[in-house]
Amino acid sequence: MWEAIDTIAEVGWDGFEFAGRGLSVYYDRPEQFGGALKAKELELSTIYTGCSFANEEAIEAELAEVTAAADFCAALGVETILIDGGRKQDGQGTEADYQRVAAAANRMGEIARMRGLTCSWHQHWGTMFEYPDAFDRLMALTDPDLVRFTPDTAQLTLGGFNLVEVFTRYLDRIHYVHFKDVGPDRRFIELGRGVVDFPEVWEILSGADYSGWIVVDLDYTSLPPTESCRINKGYLNDTLGILGERDRLLQ
Repeated sequence: MWEAIDTIAEVGWDGFEFAGRGLSVYYDRPEQFGGALKAKELELSTIYTGCSFANEEAIEAELAEVTAAADFCAALGVETILIDGGRKQDGQGTEADYQRVAAAANRMGEIARMRGLTCSWHQHWGTMFEYPDAFDRLMALTDPDLVRFTPDTAQLTLGGFNLVEVFTRYLDRIHYVHFKDVGPDRRFIELGRGVVDFPEVWEILSGADYSGWIVVDLDYTSLPPTESCRINKGYLNDTLGILGERDRLLQ
């Protein structure tokens, strides 16, 4: 983990997102973890927790997991916690499923709000909500004040979403963003090398004065990690004109 964090710092990013299970060993010592990040001039942008919402027993365990992550985030001054619907199970996709997940997501939103955090739904292909109709139903069933929206450009593309349409429709609900590219082969790739029209998406966000996190999400790469990081950051800075806080300090 720390090798990756060192690379992120070296390339000049402002911070990073992490899966909750990877940080759980630090949950009882947030000051130590926060101090280590401060020394590297980095921030933790959020903790992401994948939830199955499969049944009431699973939901209670996942609520406990999200609560622990939220407590850690609050101690570090992090503003957001991410959740999603977990891998799609056989037979899922009924109205009862949607109702169960929405109710649990609202509960997670309450947990976050009680700690001064915002809960945001990370849209993900391969979940119960991978396609537009199911996702729109989830958005309709959840409280927009409790469950915000984190669009992921590649995951939405894999699910057949029209990016302009979904970013525009849910613009007021967007709280945190994943920029991720995907090639014609449906494999993830560095920004600007796939099919996602980032200038179009950025025009929508910048037109609304979006000032939240934009996190580059790349699950794998065929390149050395540092090179991949530099390509992604270069695309944001040079092609889209998106600068982070550390970039502005160097101007």
